[in-house]
Amino acid sequence: MKKVILTTAIIFNLFLSILYAQQPVMQNFQFEKGGYYLIGIRSESDFNGLADSLREFYTDDTVVLNAIKKDWIFTKSSPYYACGFHYEILICKDGLDLGAFAVNLNCNEIITEYGAFFFETDHLRKFKDDFKKPIRKSIDFKTIIEARKYYENVLKDTMLIYTESPEWLKYEGKFKFTYNCKKKIKDCLENEKELLKQITLEIKNTYPDEDFELEGMGGSDKDLYVEIRCNKSLNDKFKLYERDLEYDKWEEYELNIL
Repeated sequence: MKKVILTTAIIFNLFLSILYAQQPVMQNFQFEKGGYYLIGIRSESDFNGLADSLREFYTDDTVVLNAIKKDWIFTKSSPYYACGFHYEILICKDGLDLGAFAVNLNCNEIITEYGAFFFETDHLRKFKDDFKKPIRKSIDFKTIIEARKYYENVLKDTMLIYTESPEWLKYEGKFKFTYNCKKKIKDCLENEKELLKQITLEIKNTYPDEDFELEGMGGSDKDLYVEIRCNKSLNDKFKLYERDLEYDKWEEYELNIL
């Protein structure tokens, strides 16, 4: 029985206003070359008999993968229902995900990078007997060096199906700050994208030896609230922008794989 390290954090890009006459959602995967896995990660959602009996699953069988690829061609678009998902379905190779879908079996919906489509439960049920059961393994680490070393080694494990790419691979943690816009800018939030580019340059010029990434966290017409992912060395010297001593403290990433 093969082992799998899974994550449930998946972000989907939804293009819901586009209609397709026929959409083969796995068209870019050449399963016949081998080495691919389809993994079903059970998400917390409302009751569904098929999902509750099937639980998590995977297949690396080329014949089954190509059969699913041929079957999962959708012709009926669907509105994006706010009803959660029973499954996050990943297409993986060499332990890393190459594509993802979200499925709700009660709302009969699949969310893909091509949009949302009507999904008959039989699209999953007909392959039930072809699926295998993965072994889930969760690990906590004491130090970031230990965590990164483990991740480097686990990718070499021939029994690995999938592992997440945790944020601590690149940075040690994060903190937030408030950027107060200049008076000539009428609305900060409306200009968030351009302002984040400007803020990035200002931080790079001030701290040229530090790596970091920014993400807008909201704001108003007068300011932006920004999250910065970085190493603690940048946090310790950071004095460019306003920080609330209570809410904008340094947060180290939890050193685990779930």
